Amino acid sequence: MARKNTCSWTGWSLGLCLIGLWRVQQTQVEAVASIDRIQKHNLQLLAEQLNLGWRAFCDAPVDEGVMSLFEGINPSDARLHVMTITNQSVQLPIKSIPELRDFDIKPERKTLIYVNAFHTADSYFSVQEHLALLQTTRRDLNVIVVDFATHVAQLYYTVRHHLSVHGYFIYKLLSALTEAGIAPEDITIAGHSVGANIAALGADLFAKSSKRLVGQLIAIDPATMCRTTDILVRQTVAGRVVVLHGEGDVFGVRLPLGHVDIYPNGIGYFPRKKLQPGCDSRICSHMYPFVLFMEALIEGVMIPATKCDNWAKFRQGVCSFENTINIGLKYPSNAKGLYFCMTQPNPPFTYMEHGLRYQARRPEKQNTPKA
Repeated sequence: MARKNTCSWTGWSLGLCLIGLWRVQQTQVEAVASIDRIQKHNLQLLAEQLNLGWRAFCDAPVDEGVMSLFEGINPSDARLHVMTITNQSVQLPIKSIPELRDFDIKPERKTLIYVNAFHTADSYFSVQEHLALLQTTRRDLNVIVVDFATHVAQLYYTVRHHLSVHGYFIYKLLSALTEAGIAPEDITIAGHSVGANIAALGADLFAKSSKRLVGQLIAIDPATMCRTTDILVRQTVAGRVVVLHGEGDVFGVRLPLGHVDIYPNGIGYFPRKKLQPGCDSRICSHMYPFVLFMEALIEGVMIPATKCDNWAKFRQGVCSFENTINIGLKYPSNAKGLYFCMTQPNPPFTYMEHGLRYQARRPEKQNTPKA
């Protein structure tokens, strides 16, 4: 039987009992403070290791027992962002997937599911602000944001344990949308970094269960992950798989993975080229293609790329210039292979049609988003 924290009012024992209670309370306060200090150290350690790359991050000697006490370590902490008919974005717990049909989801529209697993501080280049703007400006689409990145440090460290659960949530979302009358071929699922691999896993689970493919997966610099077996972007998971590369050294996958692989500025394809225009860190280069994708979708800016056998031939101008595509959601049915383009360090990032030809970069003001 549990001992109650009560004191008898008889005799001199009252004073000793009160002292005992005070000591218990002090011990509890000290335990809470100690847990908070350990978690603060955990997050500081993870932030430091992330700058060194995925391998260092995944091997960080954190206290997982303490981490499990905080929100964000469980995939069920994720949130859905959907639109109402009054043009308002509503945040729902991910367990509310069956309720999506009550919101502004229309079968006659194309659908974009964006899987967010990347967080930046609030700024002009904030991932969260871009996604909110995407939802309110692209009302011609059903835009659903699945946000796993509310507590991103926790997510990144534990995704190796919970990746299958994250993917299962995406599978359930795809199933709910198709049950609501949306055709799988009208669905594009997109994600950046870890989100690209979660999106690919969800699409793959859906394909194996329903025997139908979603129309398109757009993988934005898919993460190299803690284990190579967790790099899940491949051609078989969707009708068309487009990979928009960004860093290709520490954080992003270098190898072509899709039907279409786009390498802006050759970064991620050519090993000696490390940083995107205006970037001074690998994390910035990892984020750069996300900003290109958002500029194309939100601003409607044309960012063309041309098919070429490799980066060396692009530099020489020996490319198939009649075979060009634009970064975004729509790609020609015959688009396949490697595509290259040049882009700028500052918005607007596009050189338009001039980006189809290689040009040596001149020193310019560094003002590209920093992650």
